[in-house]
This record gives sequence, C-alpha cells and structure tokens, in this order.
Amino acid sequence: MFDELWEYEDTIKELKECLIENPNSNGFNNLGVAHFEIGELENALKNFNLAIELNSENGIAYINRAELNAEWKNFDKAESDYGMAINSDSKNRSYWISRAHFYKEKGELQKALFDFKKAEQMDSNFKPVKEQIAEIEKELRIEPKSWIQKLIGIWRNKNPYFV
Repeated sequence: MFDELWEYEDTIKELKECLIENPNSNGFNNLGVAHFEIGELENALKNFNLAIELNSENGIAYINRAELNAEWKNFDKAESDYGMAINSDSKNRSYWISRAHFYKEKGELQKALFDFKKAEQMDSNFKPVKEQIAEIEKELRIEPKSWIQKLIGIWRNKNPYFV
C-alpha cells in the first residue's frame, strides 16, 4: 500500500479514530491490513477477528486472516478461512484464486487445480488463471485434451449404451 512506515502509522491512527465513532467490518479489516503490512501481526489478527465478528459475510476479512494464518503456518485455520470466504461469496473469482495459490504453495496441486478451474469457469479469458492451470497440468503430467477428445467425452457421457 504505502512506501513509508509513517504513512501506515498515520492511517492506523485515522482508522482507529473513525472506528471509535463508527465501528464497522470494513474499517477493522483495513486496520488489520495496515497492521499486517508493518509486521504487527497480533494486532492484525485482532482486527480481522473484529471485522468478521461484525460481519460474518466479510469474505475479504476471511482472506486476510487466512493469509496471516498461512504466514504463521496455521494451515488448518488458513484453509478454513479460505473456505469461509468462498462460502460467503462463491462467485468471487479472487477467493478461489487465493485458495488455489495457498494449495499450490503447500504442494497440494490437485486441490489448487480444482480451485483454479472454478475461477476459470467464472472468467474463461483471464490469462493468469489459464497460465496457472497449464503450469499445474504440466507438473501433474495431465495432457490437455484436444477438441475431438472433449467431443468424444461429451458423447460418452450422454450415451448410456456406450461401453
């Protein structure tokens, strides 16, 4: 976000003042992000928790808390938070992509591929997702299907008599 520490400190101060008068989920999430950026991880967690407490549907707060948990190697908590974000808005492509990157970094390539493909269904022209899918399929040695193979697969699925 910012280049200088004082910019974060000023932002944190301003957000705290605003949140006294008007406590809200997005404000606490932003405060958590500012703390996260300057390495005040305990304060970041506290604010992400408050954001979620105020709005259990705040998917971005779940994503941010997941990132923090992943950094702390609390992988089960991170995975749960990514899932909560997706549950809050399953049509948000960026939530699927965030969890896919998490799985990829952990080496869980099948799960990463699944999430990247879900994101691709939402926008089939988004090049970074297509590149990630191709990279993972190559690593997993999954050969991309030609159009004829796809057509045969569709026909097989629709024809109950095909053996």
